[in-house]
Amino acid sequence: MGRNGSPWLFIIVTVFIVTVQTGSLNLAVIMPTVAFPNSGFEINPTSSSNGWIWPASDWVWDGSVAHTGSHSARVYRGSGNETNSVWSDYITVQPSTIYQLSYWLRTQNATWWPSVSLYQYKTGNIQTGPRLIAHANISAGMSAWKNIQYSFQTMPDASSIRVRIALWTQASGTFWFDDFGLEEGPHAIYPFHPGFPVLANGSVFVSSPVVADINGDGDNELLIAGGSAVNGWDRNGAILPGYPLNTNDKHIQSQIAVADLDGDGDLEIAAGTKTPIYDGRGRVFIWHHTGTLVNGWPKSVDWDTTYAHNESLVSTIVMADIDGDQDMEILAGTSNNTAAYSGSTPPAAPNLYAWRADGSRVAGQWPTWHNTAGFYGCIAAGDLNGDGIADVEVGRDHHYLNVYGSSGTALSGWPIETYLNANAGRYEVDEHIGYNLAAPVIADLDGNGVMEFIVAGFVGGPGATPIHNSAVLVLEPDGSRRPGWETPALGAGILNLEDMSIQAPAVADLDGDGSLEIIVTTNDGWIRAYQSDKELLWSFNYTQGAVLVATEPVVGDIDGDGLLEVVFGTRVPARSGGVFYNGPVGLWALKSDGKVAPGFPLPVPTPGMFGAPTLADLDSDGELEILVAAREGHIYSWDTSTPYNPMQLPWPTGRHDLNRSASYTPLTPLEASHKLASPRFVTQGQTASFTINIISTSPVNETISFTDTIPAGVSFVPGSLSSTSGVATYSAGVIRWSGDLSDVLEIEITYDVVVTTSAARVIRNTAIIDTITNGLISRSVDLYANLNHIFLPLIRR
Repeated sequence: MGRNGSPWLFIIVTVFIVTVQTGSLNLAVIMPTVAFPNSGFEINPTSSSNGWIWPASDWVWDGSVAHTGSHSARVYRGSGNETNSVWSDYITVQPSTIYQLSYWLRTQNATWWPSVSLYQYKTGNIQTGPRLIAHANISAGMSAWKNIQYSFQTMPDASSIRVRIALWTQASGTFWFDDFGLEEGPHAIYPFHPGFPVLANGSVFVSSPVVADINGDGDNELLIAGGSAVNGWDRNGAILPGYPLNTNDKHIQSQIAVADLDGDGDLEIAAGTKTPIYDGRGRVFIWHHTGTLVNGWPKSVDWDTTYAHNESLVSTIVMADIDGDQDMEILAGTSNNTAAYSGSTPPAAPNLYAWRADGSRVAGQWPTWHNTAGFYGCIAAGDLNGDGIADVEVGRDHHYLNVYGSSGTALSGWPIETYLNANAGRYEVDEHIGYNLAAPVIADLDGNGVMEFIVAGFVGGPGATPIHNSAVLVLEPDGSRRPGWETPALGAGILNLEDMSIQAPAVADLDGDGSLEIIVTTNDGWIRAYQSDKELLWSFNYTQGAVLVATEPVVGDIDGDGLLEVVFGTRVPARSGGVFYNGPVGLWALKSDGKVAPGFPLPVPTPGMFGAPTLADLDSDGELEILVAAREGHIYSWDTSTPYNPMQLPWPTGRHDLNRSASYTPLTPLEASHKLASPRFVTQGQTASFTINIISTSPVNETISFTDTIPAGVSFVPGSLSSTSGVATYSAGVIRWSGDLSDVLEIEITYDVVVTTSAARVIRNTAIIDTITNGLISRSVDLYANLNHIFLPLIRR
């Protein structure tokens, strides 16, 4: 239903296109130019109907400076309020299409980038979608003309755009604008999900979208950490009641984690903050799904006011059972450190915490610390030593790695020092590997039952020599280097030392050989896939000739071809003072062989993405969505036509899962089960088929069962029920099935229904599977009854 109670109008547009895929955001060779009235200000824009709405003050039609022709638009700001705005005419665009806006900019004594905003409109000049901002590079003194390019995807209902130019209160100096242009690219293979994009109430840092049924009502919700709050929306982009969940601290920088901490069937939400206003210490918050705080929370973390650098920051949150009691504990790493201490015995700087759900600390030596270093990357939680209980794997801001057991003491053999060619050396003499922005991963790479510790760090030294490369290491449970990884896999340098990204590997079996590959983006502009023996499978340069850094990759089949894709985003680094560069940022998808997938990269707003994408079924329609959160707070969801299949999503979100464990384990039995409907769009009197696939990853000897209640609006077709194994029955509006998966790993149950309702509505059908050993799981699919399904051929010259 719409927000006013009226039914949503579902429209599916089918388009035929012949185009060229370049694998780049620079599509100028195939992008026809769109008419942009008075784009170079050659006609006096102060007159009516000359392409621009020109304000009475602040702006000058400059006849002495121009990029081409004889005129440009000039604006100056010294102080006070932001300047008046110049608005372009409405410019006609096509819906769900890729465009590139460009303009030329010259500056003198500029302090911040100008506000060049783009607005989209549907029929009737009603705004659709959020405002977009085409950031520009700025520099002190007099800068020469530079070309700014900004790619974007239009909304499904967009018919025109406008450009607005102003100087906001951060920007001072003189700015000239000239030669605006708009080029039309291909129709978007992946349209926006209805109701998206949406806008968070602040900047998004490394938070990946959370897609989960947080309240147990059968519908997924979407959460993201934006600004100082956890933001929440339903599957249609409507803000959840009670959200955002405000912390009133500076911001949330880490991933948010969710899990059922109290066993009541819904999910709790955890987030860590940076420096509250009132006492200067970061905090860890835990909320119920309703937005009320869990008793005992938030918790303030320790902060050394004498020797610590920077501000107090909770950089990483993980939920895991580290003591074997079947309940989740809450783990947090913080930036607390004593780096400025110069003596031989640094004071304690607690920066790794373990709490129970009620806020009490886990017994033992928690919180713990090591030397003078804090956390600026992420921690992992996985069973490294094979005792059935999760261990805590860490890399702090120094050249040590450590693994802690349930009591907070290091496991045997840990911590270790890591030098370029060995686990021993001399700091002042040898090159070392540091972990200031590290994110360890735990996985059994070759399937031999032994987990490995995988981590990417930075190469620096000897001594305090600046870092100059990236390095990937694979370690055995005792800290020794895995055979073949005695020396790390190295990058090709560092593109930008001022603002680097967390180097967080992902793992998946890309080539189908039964062993896992390690996929990692490094700060040299490359993403690489290594086989378990360190053999390079492929590499791809994501920079397109610019200075860019990349997010953690995620892995899944997004196009339905049965092969895995690697999906990640890029961003432009910030300069001193927080000013972002402009650059060709985007969301990339690479095929399992490292080649660019058709339709990619997808444009995202400058300065790009900090956090990993998420692959999930947001609306429970049985099809996959691709979700990302851009730095400026735009939350995107693209629809695919690919069936949602957890078996084809080995690394679907940042840090692998919503607990943010970064521990790779195969799916447990029956998690890959799914449900489909065909056709999806139906009318009264039409027949549709439901199919339930019960899939296990290993033989199941126990008798499992499911129930499927026929929803209102359809009726069961007698004689249509069948199953490939087991016993399926129908009685009094309920389908029941029981059987085991001892001889086969997949069972398919199908039946038909006839649509009986004449109303326009969404009909949801949910099957409940009793797994016996792993509780109940539900699988749902929607029919769209008596709703419009439009076929619209689009002919492009």
